[in-house]
Amino acid sequence: MSGRRRCAIYTRTSTEEGLGQDFNSLDAQSEACGAYIKSQVGEGWTLFGKPYEDGGYSGGSIERPAFQRLLADIEARRIDVVVVYKVDRLTRSLGDFAKIMEVLDKAGASFVSVTQAFNTTTSMGRLTLNVLLSFAQFEREVTGERIRDKFAASKAKGMWMGGKPPLGYEPNGRTLTINETEAEHVRLIFGRFIALRSVITLEPELERLGVMAKQWTSAAGMAYGGHPITRGGLYTILTNPLYRGMIRHKGKVYPGQHEAIIGATTWDEAQAIFADNGERASPTTTIGFLKSKLFDDAGHAMAPTSARKGSRRFRYYVSAPALRGRSKEAGSLRRVAMRAMDEAVIAATSPLLTSDWKANEAEQDRVVDALQRVEVGARHLTLELKADALDEASLFALPSSTTTERLDQMIRIRASISMARPRNATTMIGVHGAAKPRVDDALVRAITRAKAWVAKLDAGQPRSIRELARTEKHCILHTAKLLPLAYLAPDLVEMILDGRQPPRLTLSALIAQPIPETWAAQRARFAQFN
Repeated sequence: MSGRRRCAIYTRTSTEEGLGQDFNSLDAQSEACGAYIKSQVGEGWTLFGKPYEDGGYSGGSIERPAFQRLLADIEARRIDVVVVYKVDRLTRSLGDFAKIMEVLDKAGASFVSVTQAFNTTTSMGRLTLNVLLSFAQFEREVTGERIRDKFAASKAKGMWMGGKPPLGYEPNGRTLTINETEAEHVRLIFGRFIALRSVITLEPELERLGVMAKQWTSAAGMAYGGHPITRGGLYTILTNPLYRGMIRHKGKVYPGQHEAIIGATTWDEAQAIFADNGERASPTTTIGFLKSKLFDDAGHAMAPTSARKGSRRFRYYVSAPALRGRSKEAGSLRRVAMRAMDEAVIAATSPLLTSDWKANEAEQDRVVDALQRVEVGARHLTLELKADALDEASLFALPSSTTTERLDQMIRIRASISMARPRNATTMIGVHGAAKPRVDDALVRAITRAKAWVAKLDAGQPRSIRELARTEKHCILHTAKLLPLAYLAPDLVEMILDGRQPPRLTLSALIAQPIPETWAAQRARFAQFN
């Protein structure tokens, strides 16, 4: 007889349906696994304790109570073999499977699938398992796509698909019914906004009148709302076509199956005020929403600040030590432009969220609710997000330069970024290596001026570069350096006008060395700045 091998049975179902029956899916899996262990008694296999059972837990995550206990017992070397009915009972994620195998290898343990002949101690067995798990993951992703398609089709029919209930309505199956008390508050909000023509003025007035955000309790028993409505909340209400009797989904609006609270005239007036005032009619475009969530790469909080120059106001996030005059203690970035930072985080996070995460809230609100922490450095951006807010398929599609790490109920994503340093601030211009357009006004002016100068020289007025420099009141050396800009390749000029030039390409960097005469050499020179 071989040495004694302690075997643990693990069972899982994705739904809780049928678990109350005398004999359910978990029992069936456990019975099959137990019979297999008995068949291996001659090899020294013995059952270790009771089966580890997770009823109603998805295989897309390893955050399952019984499974976590199983991993803890494996790490404590109490278990030699994990027995499952099928491999996908263990996990449906290749990434999680790799982590599980690492735990098993470290503990000198293995696992067996009763209905699939696998031996994890051989390379061929591991290859076969990887192929099988690829199909399990594919099946899960296809199921997710079907759910998203069904969700979109239901929205197109005007159905309410759940989420945070809006002020003025109560969920009623796949539609909404009017809560008349709250509906009066909604009408008051629209009426006073039309009279005041400003959300900034409206916010304190509603607080004085005692108008509060909707109070509701989630399926998990968590209480929300009941506080004064914030400015962002007012933007959401005043621009939500739900109150006009419509349903919005991914930028499209469909006739809803619920009754409207706001009439067409009132709705049109409110939207016209946003257009007339130039106010941004969605909290997606408000800035400074990363307050209390943004940190530099030294761990210091970055607070919103602003400065005025003439009639213009510039807004930044500044590291706490820099605000107190101790800039040397700050991370690699002491200050970053606020709007660029906010837009970069939204651009990086939004595509990763599941379609049903805060589905009825504006894009920024969805991102804020998912974010736990943002850390920014000179060359990286780290996002910590709630695991249940993220679409696993989107995580697998991230660039290879991006790393993900699961931490309890949170997922950490680290991405490379491109930064540009204008005269007075650091501006984020791209996440995951995709540069965001950044028009360099100084460079554009220099090219325009060079072309105008060449036209004058061609016309014979002035007759020389020296005379041109004197006429334009410029240093002759600087004038001679700028003139070749008039002969840049057309595609390079177009790139500069669109703001698509390499991040490190500035006017001073470009004219630091003589500009090549041939267009091919010029393009090679531009490529050096990437």
